[in-house]
Amino acid sequence: ATTITTTTASPSSTSTTTAAAAAATASTPQLPGILARTSKHRTTPAAPLAPTAQRKQKPTATTEIATTAKAAAAAAATPKATSPAAQLLRLLTLAATVAGASALWSLEEGDEDCFGGDFTRHGCCSARWGLTGNPVCWDDEFTYLKCCGLGDFPRRPEDDLAWDEELRLNPAEIGETFDFIVVGAGSAGSVVASRLASKDGPDGLPYRVLLLEEGPGKAPAKEKGGAAHPDNPPDGGVWRPKLNVTWTLDDEERTWSYSTGQGAGGTGAANSMIYMRGSPSEYEAYGWSEEEVLDAFKALEAPMEAPGFVADSKYYREYNAEEDDAPGYHLSLVSATKEELPPFFRDLLKAFERGGVPHRIDPHSGPSMHGVGGVWRAMGCGHARCQPTRVPRMGMAIGRPRSSTAAAFLVPTMAKKRQRLKVLVEASVERLVFDDAKRCIGVEISLKNDGAKRDGKRRRIFYRSEKEVILSAGTFYTPKILMVSGIGERTELLRLGIPPVVHSPEVGRNLHDHVGMSIVVGTNVQCPEGYHENGKGGHTILGNTDQFIGQLYAFLNSSSDELGAKGPLDAEIMMLEGCFAGHLSIVFTVMLLQGHTRGRIVVQSRNPSTQPHVDYKPLSDARDINLLANVTARLFRSVLNSEKLAKYELNSTPGWEIISNFKRLAQWIRESLWFYSHPGGTAKVQRPNIDSNGVVDSDFRVIGTQGLRVADASVLTVSPTGHTDGPARLLGELAARAILREHSDKEASADDAQSLALSGYPGVKIPRIGFGTNGFEDDRAVKAVSKFLQNGGRMLDTAVLYNNHRSVAQGIAASGIARSGIFVVTKIPPGDMGYTEATRAIERSLSELGGQIDLLLIHWPSNFDPNAPLPRCASGSEGSWTRCRLETWRAMEEFCNAGKVRSLGVSNFAKHHLIELLEAPERKLKVAVNEIEFHPYWPQPDVMGLCRQHNIKVIAYGSTGGSLMGGAMLRVPAITTIAKRRQKSPAQVLFKWAVQQDVIIIPSSSSEAHMAENMDVLSWELTKEDMQALNAIGKTDRMRVYMPDPNEAP
Repeated sequence: ATTITTTTASPSSTSTTTAAAAAATASTPQLPGILARTSKHRTTPAAPLAPTAQRKQKPTATTEIATTAKAAAAAAATPKATSPAAQLLRLLTLAATVAGASALWSLEEGDEDCFGGDFTRHGCCSARWGLTGNPVCWDDEFTYLKCCGLGDFPRRPEDDLAWDEELRLNPAEIGETFDFIVVGAGSAGSVVASRLASKDGPDGLPYRVLLLEEGPGKAPAKEKGGAAHPDNPPDGGVWRPKLNVTWTLDDEERTWSYSTGQGAGGTGAANSMIYMRGSPSEYEAYGWSEEEVLDAFKALEAPMEAPGFVADSKYYREYNAEEDDAPGYHLSLVSATKEELPPFFRDLLKAFERGGVPHRIDPHSGPSMHGVGGVWRAMGCGHARCQPTRVPRMGMAIGRPRSSTAAAFLVPTMAKKRQRLKVLVEASVERLVFDDAKRCIGVEISLKNDGAKRDGKRRRIFYRSEKEVILSAGTFYTPKILMVSGIGERTELLRLGIPPVVHSPEVGRNLHDHVGMSIVVGTNVQCPEGYHENGKGGHTILGNTDQFIGQLYAFLNSSSDELGAKGPLDAEIMMLEGCFAGHLSIVFTVMLLQGHTRGRIVVQSRNPSTQPHVDYKPLSDARDINLLANVTARLFRSVLNSEKLAKYELNSTPGWEIISNFKRLAQWIRESLWFYSHPGGTAKVQRPNIDSNGVVDSDFRVIGTQGLRVADASVLTVSPTGHTDGPARLLGELAARAILREHSDKEASADDAQSLALSGYPGVKIPRIGFGTNGFEDDRAVKAVSKFLQNGGRMLDTAVLYNNHRSVAQGIAASGIARSGIFVVTKIPPGDMGYTEATRAIERSLSELGGQIDLLLIHWPSNFDPNAPLPRCASGSEGSWTRCRLETWRAMEEFCNAGKVRSLGVSNFAKHHLIELLEAPERKLKVAVNEIEFHPYWPQPDVMGLCRQHNIKVIAYGSTGGSLMGGAMLRVPAITTIAKRRQKSPAQVLFKWAVQQDVIIIPSSSSEAHMAENMDVLSWELTKEDMQALNAIGKTDRMRVYMPDPNEAP
């Protein structure tokens, strides 16, 4: 919201910052630079909110069966609990009793053994702390459910009875079967569904995807004013019913209402359109590399190019005026240069810079968002080939259409691939369905619209998923669906009469949000006439304007004494302008991005239509008060107290008398607290080497299940820098990639597990391990090829330049293996490029290799020898290597269409070569393969990312460094240490590193023993730690073995 409200001491009354600022102007004396320049005040640490002490007594262990039995007994004792679930719980209780589980702690009151000494029930479990308990009590032995009990958990048994009756009288009908089912068409779900529906399976058949959305199907009503406006979100049914959060301040209850979006685009179709990626390095803790994150953002966003802003290709997809309508949402950079700002704002930026916070035009062109300036907005230009633009003021962007993932991805996919994607709206997901192996096999839904009723009852349908179900229902509703389906804390599930499927205690826990407060600062700068008038007697409001800069955003570290110190970017200062009493005023909203307070989602009934209860007590962790107070004091001291701003005669609410007194400041923060509705964390990722538990892994798979993933902001264990819509979009892209990686290459039948399907060529599969014939000629080639085939190998890599086609064919004949079971790859050299020349080279290669080529590649994008003569297609005024590549590809396609060549690809293509070919309108057939140098010292993340994005398989040469390095790579300590621990050779470790990333390898050893070792890499796995150690090599020390560098080729 752009009109900031602060809650007064009375919970029933609120006042806008307009009134607060007016009061400040009237009553607060003006101070030079806000505070006395001689002040040496430093805030003191906040007193703990509860006494810290050591337990005198360790809690005694409670057996799992006892816990389950007690929970079962309580659930079964629910009045009128006569459902089959209740009967099952009674049986569980009886089973536990028979097993001798007698030491049961009270389900309602918790385990008294948790407490001792200063750790009292009241200190740890009082209502002040909510349903997570006092943070001071948190340790490995304390959980709220165990120690405090379930007595305060809200419960709706009447809804249980209604649900039991619904199940009895209205069974679900059997619906269609799909490959994938995606729940939720929000910022993440729209990306997941469209990406999956745009791909083919390994059998060459398109995936069928069902997207289920609880919201309306029609587009939301137009934004107020007729176009996208951050102050005026759309009307209509775009919001879910509100979820209220309550807490107390000085014995008075306060309430915050969460509104989350529904319908196509989710909250992204109704929010204020602020678009922030977060710092790419923040995501590494989740197991997602900085390169992978940047590549995902590039794939999501339309190419960036804006006046006054040069897009760095490292961080943005490059703009190409001739490119086709590739999916991607358009953005507008609302950010001013210093020269474009009025004097006060120029001086404000100088004050920030003196405090160590640099001004930057673009928050995303760097490894970190540290700095102050404008931000991107999810607002486009209204047409497919829109070139994103930079504007200095928000008012200049108002009127542009809103850019949501639904508009950018879902709508085009539905238009072009309707037979692949079915979207069902007003469909409420009731629960997930599992088989005995805990595989999610589908969902049960109910249709909300009256037209779908059957015999006066709402229709309930079961849809089956052949492969996976992906939950993208959001921070509040994803954990609810998991819990009503039997995935959650076992005791909590049994309390609701839900048979547990997976004991997952973190489901619904770890809820976090951005909280903060607003400081109003007045100036002596006269506002222009009519500035910020609302047409009601001259009263003015805050907002985005045409006259001055609309907003500035600063991202910084909250814990340091220095405002601009390096460190985690866990605080944001958002600056909005307004006009009070005829003078410019600025609201500085201080927001804590990575607070320590945690809440939880509580399911109140097994009835899926019952709204979840949100329990969150803001600032219950004392560290959060400290951090907000610290940022506020540093803002006053380093910025508002700057000599650069003294001439503006600043005054503020609150004044320095409050800021300089920690106790008064802490109380003011509590009284003025505001939620910013960026929740996350309720189905958190178990981060590698950091977390001991979680709900999903780094590939978004729900731990303990099969065929189920979560892709939305609920997986964010810690909130990223900035607001959460951009990260949610990223999660959708990363999840889709993880799913496609797994299913594109690993769904082949068990007897074909050693091969990968080539996308775009149905039925064509390439073995994961081949034999590289470079350097083998004549009789030596015949013997090596024959030996490799006789030892189980089935793929041969050759080329025109290797001068061994006939020898390879003779080796195949000598092996006794049928040609139909062997996969042969060859390549057209630069000297044979061009339509006529390539045609002749292919005909010659077919003749030499026996009449069939399984995979035909362009060997190099251009001459790799600077002294080699140019082919005709690259010569003369009209010649170019682009022309050569396209003419060669046309010739290759003709042979493929004629059935003489089974699949097509390239070799040594850099990213710009691949993009050129992928975007060429002349290209009709899929680029299936790129053969490149690939090893830990040269991992080529840009090329690999693009290949994964387009499902292009990679063949790696030079995996061990080759003879050019004299075996040096095989002696690297990081590699030899892993080899020794795994009892493998260093070469096997390097090959496995590639194979484990679904990269095809082509070792060139003619030793029979080495051939056997190479084939063995499919039978074992490197650990996650091994892969991380090998991946780390390329981050610090990159080196090519083979020359020249394709990145330098035209």
